[in-house]
Amino acid sequence: MQPRFTVAPMETCTTFGPLVALGFFMQPHDLWAPVRSRVDFAQPTHCTDPVGALLDMGVGILAGCEVVAQVNTAIRPDRLLAQAWGRERFCEQSTIARVLDTCGPPQVQQMRQANEQLLRWTGGVYQHDFSRAGLHLDIDLTALLASKRAEGSEKGYFPGKKTRRAANWRVWRPSTIGKSSSPSSFLALKPVWPRCNP
Repeated sequence: MQPRFTVAPMETCTTFGPLVALGFFMQPHDLWAPVRSRVDFAQPTHCTDPVGALLDMGVGILAGCEVVAQVNTAIRPDRLLAQAWGRERFCEQSTIARVLDTCGPPQVQQMRQANEQLLRWTGGVYQHDFSRAGLHLDIDLTALLASKRAEGSEKGYFPGKKTRRAANWRVWRPSTIGKSSSPSSFLALKPVWPRCNP
């Protein structure tokens, strides 16, 4: 399905435009159905719609809420965002916290099953025709910076693997003198690079 974008006047505004678009995309496809149909709370949650509270928590995470308490100030006042996700209004943080408190191993297992079902339903791997061609997965394991301006980018750590220093490192400078190991040390003609084990 090809996405179609239109411009229309709106009565309210939002600071979460991409999340509004994602919510309006998810509603007609009912991508929350695997969770709604599988997650069940046998014990009281003090909430009429505990699965809806879990959805509110998920939207809060996507909106950048690091703790449940931020839901009240970040997404709860945003009526357009709630409407995009099929909610009249997002739950208060105390309601979400109560629902999370009642979650136990059965609910965690049900969420895992729902996630598996959602991946089977929407994931590209499960729709791939392996009889025609293999599936190629490209993963970059170099752990080098993407660029100086890449947001949140940093050199990763890979145990047992050393990477060669490059010119884009801030502290890089060619070493022109070898380590003095005997009285007959001499100037190196080429820069000395640390050796890497295969």
